[in-house]
Amino acid sequence: MANKVTKFFNGIANIRMFQPFHSRTFGLLFLTTITVSLGNFMMMVSSGWLVLELTDSPVSLGLVWATRSAPNLIWGMLAGAIADRFDRRKLQIVALALYSACGFLLGYLVMQGWIRLWHVLLITFVWGSIRTFDGPARQAFIVDIVGRESAMSGISLNAVGMRGIGIIGGAAAGIIIELYGMEWPFFVLAAANILAIGITACIRGIEGRPVAEKGTLWSNLVEGMQIVLKNRVVLALMVMAAACEMFGFSYSVLLPVFARDILDVGAVGLGMFSAVRSVGGLIAGLTLASLGDYKYKGRIILGLFFTFGVSLILFANSSAYPLSLFFIGIVGITAAGHDAMQHILLQLNVTEDQRGRAMGIWQLSIGFGLLGSVTLGAIAEALGAPLAQSIFGTVMVIIFVILVLTVPKLREL
Repeated sequence: MANKVTKFFNGIANIRMFQPFHSRTFGLLFLTTITVSLGNFMMMVSSGWLVLELTDSPVSLGLVWATRSAPNLIWGMLAGAIADRFDRRKLQIVALALYSACGFLLGYLVMQGWIRLWHVLLITFVWGSIRTFDGPARQAFIVDIVGRESAMSGISLNAVGMRGIGIIGGAAAGIIIELYGMEWPFFVLAAANILAIGITACIRGIEGRPVAEKGTLWSNLVEGMQIVLKNRVVLALMVMAAACEMFGFSYSVLLPVFARDILDVGAVGLGMFSAVRSVGGLIAGLTLASLGDYKYKGRIILGLFFTFGVSLILFANSSAYPLSLFFIGIVGITAAGHDAMQHILLQLNVTEDQRGRAMGIWQLSIGFGLLGSVTLGAIAEALGAPLAQSIFGTVMVIIFVILVLTVPKLREL
């Protein structure tokens, strides 16, 4: 029986898109991605619903999402320099322990009836800071394991694990809230991150060794800034990521509003939004992984950017829940695909010892999302969620046209 199971998984690994699973280390890292992502999806769904129940305000939702994004802007470059200088595996273990502590504290405050908006904002800021430092270390560690030649498959498969678990993670958060109470999703995410610590501790052989050991941390940080100034491809990708985060990914701010006030589907309906967009992310990851070292990566990321904007406009103007689920699935495909292509292109367009800092540049770029989330929440408060989301989707389409006309090099990546 054991031999049959082994042959089954070996057969899967022999399929081109699954070749990174030949490495036991990648398999373990993939398992941690699943457990960490389960916690992240529960945090997003549960904190959004909690804030809406506490304040009944789209502006407050925007403020929470801004608080989650702000650490990327503050710590992004530093996080990249640290990922290039310190043991990436140990960095992830520390991050997982802190994730678990944040989840438990938030659940405890809810359970005791002590929870206030400022508690959510503070814990969300800490959570976002942890993610800022964990992100570059995790993404660079993937390429440590699979190598540059398999970077597209490895990063895409990691995205599969990240988005795939959201199929049940977001929906589970909504169901748990309905059945057991607001505090329990936070306790579950704390347990998930403790499990991830145990799995990460089992990783051996590749210890995430630092590759930027020369000079001081400050000199490594300055070199990261110089990458942006000297590498036009990295600069273009940074601008693209910042625009996408501000006007695209900020849509998550309004999902609780669409679920409760526009479509009247409650917390379970909100969880289903998370589940369906995760299905989209799963499709995007598998598709990109199947392409291998595809030549026209720039065209892929531009196409994803454009479709992201269009699908947001369609979602904003849907009044039927099944149709809204379909459009949010397209949003999930394009959002996850764009993220994965950013990770791939940034790491492939810098030297080996700069990969962590390249991901730090990405973390800095997505920090600009705080401007989008606050603005989107304010516009929704004044003009309504559908119009606000339509405006942001239209801005993305306009930015796409500007990028195509002014940065032709993006099409050649």
